[in-house]
Amino acid sequence: MIEFRPAVAAFAAFFCAAPTFAAEPLQIGFVYQSPVSDVGWVAVHESARKQLEKEFGNRIKTQVVQDVKAGPDGARVIRELVGNGAGLMVLGSFGYMNDGLKAAAENPKVNFVHASGFRQAANFGTYNARWYEAAYVAGLVAGKVTKSNKLGYVGALPIPDVVSTINAFALGAQKSNPAAKVSVVWVNEWFNPGSERDAANTLMQQGADVIGSGFQDNPAVLQAAEAKGVWSIGMFSDHRKSAPQKLLTSLTHDWTPYLRQAVQDTLDGKFKGTAYAATLANGGVSLADWNPGVPADVVQMAKQARADIVAGKLKVFAGPLKDNTGKQRAAPGASLPDSDIAGMNWFVEGIQGAIPR
Repeated sequence: MIEFRPAVAAFAAFFCAAPTFAAEPLQIGFVYQSPVSDVGWVAVHESARKQLEKEFGNRIKTQVVQDVKAGPDGARVIRELVGNGAGLMVLGSFGYMNDGLKAAAENPKVNFVHASGFRQAANFGTYNARWYEAAYVAGLVAGKVTKSNKLGYVGALPIPDVVSTINAFALGAQKSNPAAKVSVVWVNEWFNPGSERDAANTLMQQGADVIGSGFQDNPAVLQAAEAKGVWSIGMFSDHRKSAPQKLLTSLTHDWTPYLRQAVQDTLDGKFKGTAYAATLANGGVSLADWNPGVPADVVQMAKQARADIVAGKLKVFAGPLKDNTGKQRAAPGASLPDSDIAGMNWFVEGIQGAIPR
Protein backbone atom coordinates (compact mmCIF):
# COMPACT_ATOMS: atom_id res chain seq x y z
CA MET A 1 0.00 0.00 0.00
CA ILE A 2 1.31 3.45 -0.90
CA GLU A 3 1.56 5.92 1.96
CA PHE A 4 0.45 9.44 1.09
CA ARG A 5 2.46 12.04 2.93
CA PRO A 6 2.20 15.83 2.89
CA ALA A 7 5.04 18.00 1.70
CA VAL A 8 6.40 18.42 5.21
CA ALA A 9 6.97 14.70 5.62
CA ALA A 10 10.39 13.09 5.48
CA PHE A 11 11.39 11.14 2.40
CA ALA A 12 13.98 8.74 3.77
CA ALA A 13 11.58 5.84 4.26
CA PHE A 14 10.53 5.80 0.60
CA PHE A 15 13.71 5.37 -1.41
CA CYS A 16 15.16 2.37 0.38
CA ALA A 17 17.57 0.03 -1.36
CA ALA A 18 16.17 -2.91 -3.31
CA PRO A 19 17.22 -6.42 -2.29
CA THR A 20 20.54 -7.40 -3.82
CA PHE A 21 18.95 -10.36 -5.58
CA ALA A 22 16.35 -8.26 -7.38
CA ALA A 23 16.55 -5.67 -10.14
CA GLU A 24 16.35 -2.15 -8.84
CA PRO A 25 12.82 -0.78 -9.42
CA LEU A 26 12.33 2.51 -11.22
CA GLN A 27 11.49 5.00 -8.50
CA ILE A 28 8.83 7.49 -9.58
CA GLY A 29 7.91 10.63 -7.69
CA PHE A 30 4.45 12.19 -8.14
CA VAL A 31 4.10 15.78 -6.94
CA TYR A 32 0.56 17.14 -6.63
CA GLN A 33 -0.70 20.69 -6.15
CA SER A 34 -3.75 19.69 -4.08
CA PRO A 35 -4.74 17.00 -1.59
CA VAL A 36 -5.64 13.58 -2.96
CA SER A 37 -9.42 13.19 -3.26
CA ASP A 38 -12.00 11.13 -5.11
CA VAL A 39 -12.57 13.57 -7.98
CA GLY A 40 -10.67 16.24 -9.83
CA TRP A 41 -7.25 16.88 -11.33
CA VAL A 42 -5.27 15.01 -8.70
CA ALA A 43 -7.75 12.12 -8.70
CA VAL A 44 -7.13 11.57 -12.43
CA HIS A 45 -3.38 11.45 -11.78
CA GLU A 46 -3.97 8.99 -8.95
CA SER A 47 -6.06 6.76 -11.18
CA ALA A 48 -3.22 6.68 -13.69
CA ARG A 49 -0.60 6.02 -10.99
CA LYS A 50 -2.53 3.10 -9.56
CA GLN A 51 -2.99 1.62 -13.01
CA LEU A 52 0.76 1.89 -13.66
CA GLU A 53 1.47 0.03 -10.43
CA LYS A 54 -0.84 -2.78 -11.54
CA GLU A 55 0.73 -3.02 -14.99
CA PHE A 56 4.41 -2.67 -14.11
CA GLY A 57 4.34 -4.47 -10.76
CA ASN A 58 7.69 -4.63 -8.95
CA ARG A 59 9.48 -2.95 -11.85
CA ILE A 60 8.44 0.42 -10.40
CA LYS A 61 7.93 1.99 -7.00
CA THR A 62 5.91 5.17 -6.66
CA GLN A 63 5.78 7.97 -4.11
CA VAL A 64 3.13 10.67 -3.82
CA VAL A 65 3.71 14.04 -2.19
CA GLN A 66 0.44 15.95 -2.10
CA ASP A 67 -0.68 19.52 -1.44
CA VAL A 68 2.61 21.06 -2.57
CA LYS A 69 2.48 24.77 -3.38
CA ALA A 70 4.44 25.98 -6.38
CA GLY A 71 7.53 27.99 -5.46
CA PRO A 72 9.99 27.20 -2.66
CA ASP A 73 7.99 24.20 -1.40
CA GLY A 74 7.75 22.71 -4.87
CA ALA A 75 11.46 23.22 -5.54
CA ARG A 76 12.37 21.58 -2.23
CA VAL A 77 10.14 18.56 -2.78
CA ILE A 78 11.53 18.03 -6.27
CA ARG A 79 15.12 18.24 -5.01
CA GLU A 80 14.47 15.80 -2.18
CA LEU A 81 12.75 13.21 -4.36
CA VAL A 82 15.49 13.35 -6.97
CA GLY A 83 18.19 13.31 -4.31
CA ASN A 84 16.72 10.15 -2.83
CA GLY A 85 16.78 8.18 -6.06
CA ALA A 86 13.83 9.07 -8.28
CA GLY A 87 14.50 8.14 -11.90
CA LEU A 88 11.24 9.63 -13.18
CA MET A 89 9.38 12.63 -11.82
CA VAL A 90 5.72 13.42 -12.56
CA LEU A 91 5.13 17.11 -11.85
CA GLY A 92 1.39 17.56 -11.70
CA SER A 93 0.99 21.33 -11.84
CA PHE A 94 1.80 24.22 -14.16
CA GLY A 95 3.55 26.07 -11.36
CA TYR A 96 6.31 23.46 -11.08
CA MET A 97 7.67 24.20 -14.57
CA ASN A 98 10.67 26.41 -13.85
CA ASP A 99 11.83 24.51 -10.79
CA GLY A 100 11.38 21.24 -12.66
CA LEU A 101 13.44 22.48 -15.61
CA LYS A 102 16.21 23.56 -13.27
CA ALA A 103 16.24 20.14 -11.61
CA ALA A 104 16.24 18.44 -15.02
CA ALA A 105 19.28 20.46 -16.11
CA GLU A 106 21.10 19.58 -12.88
CA ASN A 107 20.15 15.87 -13.11
CA PRO A 108 20.39 14.79 -16.78
CA LYS A 109 19.96 11.10 -15.92
CA VAL A 110 16.55 11.73 -14.32
CA ASN A 111 13.49 12.08 -16.55
CA PHE A 112 10.71 14.56 -15.87
CA VAL A 113 7.17 14.93 -17.20
CA HIS A 114 5.30 18.14 -16.45
CA ALA A 115 1.60 18.87 -16.60
CA SER A 116 0.35 21.73 -18.77
CA GLY A 117 3.73 23.34 -19.37
CA PHE A 118 5.11 24.63 -22.65
CA ARG A 119 8.88 24.18 -22.27
CA GLN A 120 10.72 20.95 -23.03
CA ALA A 121 14.29 19.66 -22.70
CA ALA A 122 15.99 16.37 -23.56
CA ASN A 123 14.89 14.85 -20.23
CA PHE A 124 11.86 17.09 -19.63
CA GLY A 125 8.59 16.33 -21.41
CA THR A 126 5.20 17.97 -21.10
CA TYR A 127 1.68 16.63 -21.19
CA ASN A 128 -1.45 18.63 -21.69
CA ALA A 129 -4.97 18.31 -23.05
CA ARG A 130 -7.19 20.14 -25.49
CA TRP A 131 -9.99 20.58 -22.98
CA TYR A 132 -11.22 23.37 -25.20
CA GLU A 133 -12.47 20.80 -27.71
CA ALA A 134 -14.81 19.28 -25.13
CA ALA A 135 -15.66 22.71 -23.71
CA TYR A 136 -16.92 23.89 -27.11
CA VAL A 137 -19.29 20.92 -27.29
CA ALA A 138 -20.48 21.56 -23.73
CA GLY A 139 -21.03 25.20 -24.63
CA LEU A 140 -23.29 24.22 -27.52
CA VAL A 141 -25.54 22.39 -25.08
CA ALA A 142 -25.36 25.16 -22.47
CA GLY A 143 -26.56 27.64 -25.08
CA LYS A 144 -29.60 25.50 -25.71
CA VAL A 145 -30.61 24.81 -22.10
CA THR A 146 -30.18 28.31 -20.67
CA LYS A 147 -33.36 30.28 -20.05
CA SER A 148 -31.71 33.54 -18.96
CA ASN A 149 -29.02 33.63 -21.69
CA LYS A 150 -26.60 34.23 -18.83
CA LEU A 151 -23.89 31.63 -18.34
CA GLY A 152 -21.17 31.63 -15.69
CA TYR A 153 -17.70 30.18 -15.33
CA VAL A 154 -15.58 29.98 -12.18
CA GLY A 155 -11.93 30.31 -13.17
CA ALA A 156 -9.12 28.89 -11.07
CA LEU A 157 -5.87 30.53 -12.20
CA PRO A 158 -5.62 32.54 -15.45
CA ILE A 159 -3.19 30.29 -17.33
CA PRO A 160 -3.75 29.69 -21.07
CA ASP A 161 -5.38 26.26 -20.55
CA VAL A 162 -8.09 27.78 -18.38
CA VAL A 163 -8.58 30.79 -20.65
CA SER A 164 -8.85 28.69 -23.83
CA THR A 165 -11.36 26.36 -22.15
CA ILE A 166 -13.59 29.26 -21.09
CA ASN A 167 -13.27 30.85 -24.54
CA ALA A 168 -14.26 27.63 -26.28
CA PHE A 169 -17.25 27.22 -23.98
CA ALA A 170 -18.40 30.74 -24.86
CA LEU A 171 -17.93 30.15 -28.59
CA GLY A 172 -20.00 26.97 -28.42
CA ALA A 173 -22.76 28.69 -26.46
CA GLN A 174 -22.86 31.59 -28.92
CA LYS A 175 -22.96 29.20 -31.87
CA SER A 176 -26.14 27.56 -30.63
CA ASN A 177 -27.54 30.70 -29.01
CA PRO A 178 -26.23 34.07 -30.27
CA ALA A 179 -27.87 35.84 -27.33
CA ALA A 180 -25.81 33.91 -24.76
CA LYS A 181 -23.27 35.81 -22.65
CA VAL A 182 -20.67 34.38 -20.29
CA SER A 183 -19.49 35.98 -17.03
CA VAL A 184 -16.30 34.83 -15.31
CA VAL A 185 -15.32 35.05 -11.65
CA TRP A 186 -11.74 34.15 -10.73
CA VAL A 187 -10.63 32.61 -7.45
CA ASN A 188 -6.90 32.57 -8.32
CA GLU A 189 -6.35 29.20 -6.65
CA TRP A 190 -6.55 25.58 -7.71
CA PHE A 191 -8.13 24.41 -4.49
CA ASN A 192 -10.27 26.62 -2.28
CA PRO A 193 -13.78 25.17 -1.88
CA GLY A 194 -15.06 28.13 0.11
CA SER A 195 -14.00 30.75 -2.44
CA GLU A 196 -15.18 28.58 -5.32
CA ARG A 197 -18.60 28.17 -3.75
CA ASP A 198 -18.82 31.93 -3.19
CA ALA A 199 -17.88 32.58 -6.82
CA ALA A 200 -20.57 30.21 -8.07
CA ASN A 201 -23.17 31.85 -5.84
CA THR A 202 -22.16 35.29 -7.12
CA LEU A 203 -22.67 34.17 -10.73
CA MET A 204 -26.07 32.68 -9.91
CA GLN A 205 -27.10 35.87 -8.11
CA GLN A 206 -26.30 37.67 -11.37
CA GLY A 207 -28.74 35.40 -13.19
CA ALA A 208 -26.49 32.68 -14.58
CA ASP A 209 -28.44 29.43 -14.97
CA VAL A 210 -25.53 27.32 -16.26
CA ILE A 211 -22.26 27.30 -14.28
CA GLY A 212 -18.96 25.87 -15.49
CA SER A 213 -16.26 24.64 -13.14
CA GLY A 214 -12.99 25.95 -14.55
CA PHE A 215 -10.17 23.65 -13.36
CA GLN A 216 -11.20 23.44 -9.72
CA ASP A 217 -9.81 20.36 -8.00
CA ASN A 218 -12.99 19.70 -6.01
CA PRO A 219 -16.78 19.73 -6.62
CA ALA A 220 -17.68 22.87 -4.63
CA VAL A 221 -18.88 24.81 -7.70
CA LEU A 222 -21.08 21.94 -8.82
CA GLN A 223 -22.51 21.39 -5.36
CA ALA A 224 -23.38 25.09 -5.07
CA ALA A 225 -25.21 24.95 -8.41
CA GLU A 226 -26.98 21.73 -7.45
CA ALA A 227 -28.24 23.33 -4.24
CA LYS A 228 -29.87 26.12 -6.28
CA GLY A 229 -31.23 23.83 -9.01
CA VAL A 230 -28.88 25.31 -11.61
CA TRP A 231 -27.19 23.42 -14.45
CA SER A 232 -23.46 22.81 -14.05
CA ILE A 233 -20.53 21.43 -16.02
CA GLY A 234 -17.76 19.52 -14.27
CA MET A 235 -14.06 19.26 -14.99
CA PHE A 236 -11.50 16.44 -15.03
CA SER A 237 -13.65 13.70 -13.44
CA ASP A 238 -17.22 12.53 -13.98
CA HIS A 239 -18.96 14.47 -11.20
CA ARG A 240 -22.43 12.94 -11.34
CA LYS A 241 -22.24 11.91 -7.68
CA SER A 242 -21.59 15.52 -6.70
CA ALA A 243 -24.50 16.95 -8.71
CA PRO A 244 -26.82 14.05 -9.57
CA GLN A 245 -29.76 16.16 -10.75
CA LYS A 246 -28.31 19.15 -12.56
CA LEU A 247 -24.88 18.17 -13.91
CA LEU A 248 -25.01 18.58 -17.70
CA THR A 249 -21.74 16.74 -18.31
CA SER A 250 -18.09 16.82 -17.30
CA LEU A 251 -14.99 17.51 -19.38
CA THR A 252 -12.77 14.54 -18.61
CA HIS A 253 -9.31 13.28 -19.49
CA ASP A 254 -7.05 10.27 -18.96
CA TRP A 255 -3.27 10.51 -18.42
CA THR A 256 -2.71 6.75 -18.26
CA PRO A 257 -1.61 6.19 -21.90
CA TYR A 258 0.93 9.01 -21.77
CA LEU A 259 2.37 8.10 -18.37
CA ARG A 260 2.50 4.43 -19.34
CA GLN A 261 4.68 5.36 -22.30
CA ALA A 262 6.88 7.65 -20.19
CA VAL A 263 7.51 4.83 -17.72
CA GLN A 264 8.25 2.29 -20.44
CA ASP A 265 10.57 4.68 -22.27
CA THR A 266 12.43 5.40 -19.04
CA LEU A 267 12.83 1.69 -18.32
CA ASP A 268 14.06 1.14 -21.88
CA GLY A 269 16.40 4.12 -21.89
CA LYS A 270 14.48 5.71 -24.76
CA PHE A 271 12.86 8.70 -23.06
CA LYS A 272 12.69 11.94 -25.04
CA GLY A 273 11.38 15.25 -23.78
CA THR A 274 8.49 15.93 -26.12
CA ALA A 275 5.06 17.57 -25.89
CA TYR A 276 1.94 15.41 -25.67
CA ALA A 277 -1.64 16.59 -26.12
CA ALA A 278 -4.69 14.57 -25.12
CA THR A 279 -7.56 15.20 -27.57
CA LEU A 280 -11.04 14.04 -28.44
CA ALA A 281 -9.50 12.21 -31.38
CA ASN A 282 -6.97 10.15 -29.39
CA GLY A 283 -9.38 9.55 -26.50
CA GLY A 284 -7.31 11.45 -23.97
CA VAL A 285 -10.13 14.00 -23.64
CA SER A 286 -13.80 13.09 -23.43
CA LEU A 287 -17.22 14.15 -22.18
CA ALA A 288 -19.22 12.31 -19.54
CA ASP A 289 -22.74 11.15 -20.43
CA TRP A 290 -25.24 13.92 -20.97
CA ASN A 291 -27.87 14.58 -18.33
CA PRO A 292 -31.14 12.75 -19.18
CA GLY A 293 -32.89 16.12 -19.10
CA VAL A 294 -31.08 17.36 -22.20
CA PRO A 295 -33.40 17.10 -25.23
CA ALA A 296 -32.55 14.36 -27.72
CA ASP A 297 -32.03 16.79 -30.61
CA VAL A 298 -29.56 18.80 -28.52
CA VAL A 299 -27.63 15.65 -27.63
CA GLN A 300 -27.51 14.75 -31.32
CA MET A 301 -26.20 18.23 -32.13
CA ALA A 302 -23.44 17.77 -29.55
CA LYS A 303 -22.51 14.33 -30.88
CA GLN A 304 -22.25 15.70 -34.41
CA ALA A 305 -20.03 18.58 -33.27
CA ARG A 306 -17.79 16.17 -31.42
CA ALA A 307 -17.51 13.96 -34.50
CA ASP A 308 -16.69 17.00 -36.64
CA ILE A 309 -13.91 18.06 -34.27
CA VAL A 310 -12.45 14.55 -34.30
CA ALA A 311 -12.58 14.48 -38.10
CA GLY A 312 -10.95 17.90 -38.36
CA LYS A 313 -14.00 19.46 -39.98
CA LEU A 314 -14.68 21.81 -37.08
CA LYS A 315 -11.98 24.11 -35.72
CA VAL A 316 -12.92 25.59 -32.38
CA PHE A 317 -10.97 28.82 -32.85
CA ALA A 318 -11.85 29.48 -36.47
CA GLY A 319 -12.20 32.98 -37.92
CA PRO A 320 -13.69 35.41 -38.06
CA LEU A 321 -12.75 35.64 -34.40
CA LYS A 322 -12.54 38.75 -32.22
CA ASP A 323 -11.64 39.25 -28.61
CA ASN A 324 -13.91 41.08 -26.17
CA THR A 325 -12.21 44.39 -26.93
CA GLY A 326 -13.12 44.08 -30.62
CA LYS A 327 -9.62 43.18 -31.84
CA GLN A 328 -9.52 40.61 -34.65
CA ARG A 329 -7.68 37.46 -33.58
CA ALA A 330 -8.38 35.21 -36.58
CA ALA A 331 -9.41 36.34 -40.05
CA PRO A 332 -12.30 34.76 -41.96
CA GLY A 333 -11.21 31.39 -43.32
CA ALA A 334 -8.28 31.14 -40.90
CA SER A 335 -7.97 29.51 -37.49
CA LEU A 336 -5.65 30.03 -34.57
CA PRO A 337 -2.46 27.92 -34.63
CA ASP A 338 -1.68 25.69 -31.66
CA SER A 339 1.05 28.09 -30.53
CA ASP A 340 -1.47 30.94 -30.16
CA ILE A 341 -3.93 28.74 -28.28
CA ALA A 342 -1.15 27.56 -25.96
CA GLY A 343 -0.42 31.18 -25.04
CA MET A 344 -3.98 32.49 -25.00
CA ASN A 345 -4.36 35.44 -22.63
CA TRP A 346 -7.50 37.16 -23.96
CA PHE A 347 -11.24 36.55 -23.91
CA VAL A 348 -13.45 36.16 -26.97
CA GLU A 349 -16.43 38.37 -27.72
CA GLY A 350 -19.39 37.66 -25.51
CA ILE A 351 -17.40 37.09 -22.31
CA GLN A 352 -17.91 39.64 -19.58
CA GLY A 353 -14.94 39.96 -17.30
CA ALA A 354 -11.20 40.46 -17.42
CA ILE A 355 -8.20 38.19 -17.09
CA PRO A 356 -6.06 38.95 -14.02
CA ARG A 357 -2.51 39.97 -14.88
